[in-house]
Amino acid sequence: MTEISFYFNVRSRELALCQLVGKALAQGKSVCILTGSEASTQALDRLLWETPATGFLPHCLADAIQATQTPIILDHRVELLRPRDVLFNWTDHVAPRFSEFARLIEIVDSDDELRLAARQRWAAYKQLGHTPTATDMSSLTASRSD
Repeated sequence: MTEISFYFNVRSRELALCQLVGKALAQGKSVCILTGSEASTQALDRLLWETPATGFLPHCLADAIQATQTPIILDHRVELLRPRDVLFNWTDHVAPRFSEFARLIEIVDSDDELRLAARQRWAAYKQLGHTPTATDMSSLTASRSD
């Protein structure tokens, strides 16, 4: 069964994403990041090349020739995603096909609208028989870029 983790009260969703993806990569995990739109995919594509400032997170789109050899896949087209170790859900709805991944990670900041959507996803995952875990990131610094 897919392990579902919510990281909430992050100061910056984007920075937290880069940190958690980097951590998964350091652990030898393969990663998919599901975005909600082409614009979001493009924005995260740029971010992953620029963060951390001292390096980058090697990634490509799901339909790229090098996708099978690249540890991080980023795309909004869920039908192109192949199962990997970790799925980061960067959408505001339950990630389609999330059960094909060993782990699902949801990142939530303090925006009320995003928190409400996250609560609805939490309830949906529970309704599907999963037991999500929650990590409060408010006491941790999410402002570091390394």
